Amino acid sequence: MALSKKQGRRLGAILSVMFREETPREAVNEVISEGFVEKKDDILEIKDKGLDEKNRLCTLAGLNIKYQKERK
Repeated sequence: MALSKKQGRRLGAILSVMFREETPREAVNEVISEGFVEKKDDILEIKDKGLDEKNRLCTLAGLNIKYQKERK
């Protein structure tokens, strides 16, 4: 199943925060305002809600991308 533009943009922003890559400001602001990411001392961190959304969108897209700590 293909992701919508909004879902793809959201997943891209969450993944770029996850991998500490440069992220467009408007994409970051969107995921922060939706409660998926928070900014602590100028460092972006994914919240639990963001991890849930990443996993949901990855499942829809047929991807399996996880932090090492998420693996059992």
